[in-house]
Amino acid sequence: MNYQTIARLYGTLAKPVFFKLDPEMVHDTITVVGGLLGKYAFTKTLTGYFFDYENFVLEQKVNGIRFKSPVGLSAGFDKNANLVDILPYVSFGFAEIGSITFKPYKGNPKPRLYRLPKSQALVVYYGLKNIGVKKIIQKLKTSNIPQDFPISISIAKTNSSTTSTTIGGINDYYSCFKKVVEAGVGNLYTLNISCPNTFGGEPFTTPEKLDKLLKKINTIKYDKPLFVKMPINLAWNDFDKLLKICIKYRVSGVVIGNLNKNHKDKNIKDTIPEGLKGGISGKPTWDLSNALIEKTYKKYKAKLTIIGTGGIFSAEDAYTKIKKGATLVQLITGMIYQGPQLIAQINEGIVDLMKKDGYKNLSEAVGKEVK
Repeated sequence: MNYQTIARLYGTLAKPVFFKLDPEMVHDTITVVGGLLGKYAFTKTLTGYFFDYENFVLEQKVNGIRFKSPVGLSAGFDKNANLVDILPYVSFGFAEIGSITFKPYKGNPKPRLYRLPKSQALVVYYGLKNIGVKKIIQKLKTSNIPQDFPISISIAKTNSSTTSTTIGGINDYYSCFKKVVEAGVGNLYTLNISCPNTFGGEPFTTPEKLDKLLKKINTIKYDKPLFVKMPINLAWNDFDKLLKICIKYRVSGVVIGNLNKNHKDKNIKDTIPEGLKGGISGKPTWDLSNALIEKTYKKYKAKLTIIGTGGIFSAEDAYTKIKKGATLVQLITGMIYQGPQLIAQINEGIVDLMKKDGYKNLSEAVGKEVK
């Protein structure tokens, strides 16, 4: 059975059923099933047989870490590290868990997930729902993640009124990050400063406050790459001011970027119900993220590694972000719409696109569209 066959089966059998059900319930069910598949050697091998694709031309060493594939799972899907044992067997090259916070949070009021099928998008309003840093560290320590599968831990501030102040938020980020570093879990870290669905919104997306946050974070001794997850609804001049703060501290790179907060975006073709809260994922993030990736690479390519995310539904989409300057890419929404075989299809498709362009290693394609 090839990937195209699996894609057709997903599109004709599974997806029509899933899309008639509550999206959060579907997500929770898939998380449970994925967790079970990751428990046993046989089910992991069987999953790999159907969904795994590897090719040495995709391998890169990024900030000292070896990635077999450039395609990672974005934060927001595996909130509580339930899927880390099975993700390597569906062609992911790495995964970002969380975002995790110092204290657990049950999540914002429902509905927290809403589909926009015409727009190939989701409205996301989870509000950093997770079981808290202590329990997630315990889960990671008892997992069976292959040693060559990088895990990024996305760290945010606990969603509560006490962290909505600058000092409260900084102390919360600091406490969570310190726990993760001291536990020695994960291969890289991501500071999520751009979740729009929390008390106080995005307080650390101004240069002054981001400077204060990173100054505090840098008092912790850490020896793994640190990334910052960026907002995408900022004008370039404002975005660039944040990048200048990042390179001032020990930041290895940026994730570009987070959800689209603009419910009036021209790429949203569905009617969003009145009063529905949340950021938009999927295709309505495509243009915004691509423009910021290209400009960031052009100015900071020697100083910041870029992880590109937003609107990836095909190998061509992933390759576009790579040629605009992303060394690695991440996705969630494309997998929900296209099926679990999408990651393998993207990896296989990137190899074909590289051959057409005459590249022998993926690193040669990074930033090739940027002049």
